[in-house]
Parts: sequence; structure tokens; C-alpha cells
Amino acid sequence: MRLRFRFPILLVLVGLALAHTPAYSSTITTYSSLATWQAATSAGYQTVTFTGLAPSGGVTDYYSASGVTVDGVEFIGYSSGGASDIQVIDTSSVSFYNDGTGDALIQTLNRPNSSSPLPYVNIVLPANITALGLDLWTASSPAMSFSITVAGNTYTVPTLSGNTEAFWGITSTTAVSSLQLTLAGTTYNGGSSELLDNFSFGTSDLSAAPEAGTYLLIGSGLIGLVVLRKRLKPRKTGPEL
Repeated sequence: MRLRFRFPILLVLVGLALAHTPAYSSTITTYSSLATWQAATSAGYQTVTFTGLAPSGGVTDYYSASGVTVDGVEFIGYSSGGASDIQVIDTSSVSFYNDGTGDALIQTLNRPNSSSPLPYVNIVLPANITALGLDLWTASSPAMSFSITVAGNTYTVPTLSGNTEAFWGITSTTAVSSLQLTLAGTTYNGGSSELLDNFSFGTSDLSAAPEAGTYLLIGSGLIGLVVLRKRLKPRKTGPEL
């Protein structure tokens, strides 16, 4: 009688586990090497270079609520007061911005006082993106560290001295919808600038692979059902004499 009572309970518990446990849990892997990131990313990814979005030797302001949109990716800058604030600059026009690749996205980190919120860049991605990478550098001062938030995780990303780009990228087992970037350790009136270029995005080779724990959970539940079912089968008895 107890076994018959336990069987439907176990069946319900397994059903709830399958309903509330996602088939894929999110795992994010970070990369500081472009080649290593490329090896973990499916072919055919796209790269935003910002080429042609600023005049030769000049800068274009993108102060609308949607910032600047390229290939379905929105780059929206926010000032300390929350207003839209982002630019694309021909880096060859200013020596301490010049990374040798032409146009790039730039945001200045100035703010009213030391307690004011940090300006930041919000990048909104198209659907089903599971891999992204970008080149980063800073000015006034160089070699500062970015603070990058992706899917609730915040990463400190150091850059290089001079106008040398530092690559940073991720792959994820689930889709990433957006990321936010700002500079750590800036002074409110120091004129620090964050720059980014060559924003690549696509799909990870790992995005279709479920974790082993998912199979273990489902398999354990099914095995338990089979074993309990066998115990519930009535035993055959011989004919009465």
C-alpha cells in the first residue's frame, strides 16, 4: 500500500523537476585572446568597425535615445545624468586616441562631482547572440580598467598602455541580450575616455551543448520510476493445491 502511494508522488516530483529546471544553465567563458575566442565561435560572425560613421578628421555625436545602431546592434551612451551621450570619432585626428584603425566609438567619463553616477555604454544585441568580442582602450589615462556587466556578472577588464587595443570576449551557453561598459577608477573631472572598436558578435560553438547535470537529473528520475514500478508489480503465485 505504501509503495502504491509513493509512486504517484515520485511521478509528480519528477514532473515538477523537469518543468522548473531549465534544459540549459548559463555558463559564460571569458577570453583575452582574439584567436582563442574565434576558435570557440561559429564561423560567420559579424564585426562592427564604425567605419564611415565619423567625418575624416572629425567626430559625430549620437545623442538620440537609440544612440548609434549598426548591423542590428545598438550602442547607447548615458551621461552621469542619464541623458544619451555617445560619439564616433576618427581616431587619427587626435594622437592619444589613435589606435591605427580609423573610426571608433568613444565616451567621456566627466561628471558633475565625485559622487555622481558613472557614465556608461549600453550595448543591446540582436536575438540569439551567444558570442561577442571587442577591442578596448582608454585615454587620459591609458591602461585603465573597464567594468563590464553581462547577464548579471561584472568583469574587470584591464587595457594596455599607449593606444594599443586590448581584446575581450565571451561565449555563453545561453543567449546574451545586452552588456554595459564603464571605466573603473576615474576622477569626475579628469577627462578620461573609453574607446571601443571591432565589436564582433555571433554564436558560440558551445551554445547547443546541454550540461551533464541536466541529463543526470532526468536520468535519475526515470531510473527511480522504473525501479519503483517493478516493485509495485504483483508477484505471481502458484496454483492452490
